[in-house]
Amino acid sequence: MGFEISSVSEVSDRQALHDLLVEYYKVVLRKLELAGGPANIDPEQPIAGFWTNLHKVLPPTGRLMLVHDSDGRLVGCGTLQQARSDAGEMKRLFVRPEANGHGLGRMLVDMRMEAARDMGWRSLLVNAVKGNEDMLRIYRKLGFRFIPRYPECSDPIELADHFDYMQVDLR
Repeated sequence: MGFEISSVSEVSDRQALHDLLVEYYKVVLRKLELAGGPANIDPEQPIAGFWTNLHKVLPPTGRLMLVHDSDGRLVGCGTLQQARSDAGEMKRLFVRPEANGHGLGRMLVDMRMEAARDMGWRSLLVNAVKGNEDMLRIYRKLGFRFIPRYPECSDPIELADHFDYMQVDLR
């Protein structure tokens, strides 16, 4: 099965992306709960924030990467948004289970890192739920190092104790 990853400047199928984000947030919110965070957060809550701030992950100051399978079904995504003048924040890395095992997660990270370099950013910031070894492993392999919570983090400060924070130098 083939896959296509593209950086988009608009969302042509909002429902498909919404459905993918529901799956993503169900997974992340469950991991957050297992890490001691709040239980029973409705995925629609953070999704509403995503749609309100969609402009932040679209050019010129951000990137939205979408992965489609050979049938045109949306199976993955990753976002990049400006955190400060010289740095970006990567968010929402997700690949549906049926598309796992093809290196798509790593490709989404690589493509967003390259986009950040193209935008002239010096570093990238990321956070992951504590214990999310799949994510942390990818980031460590790419040279990300653990840091204290960065002030520009787009997640609520009340959840800070449940996340690991990382940064990589892009120079």
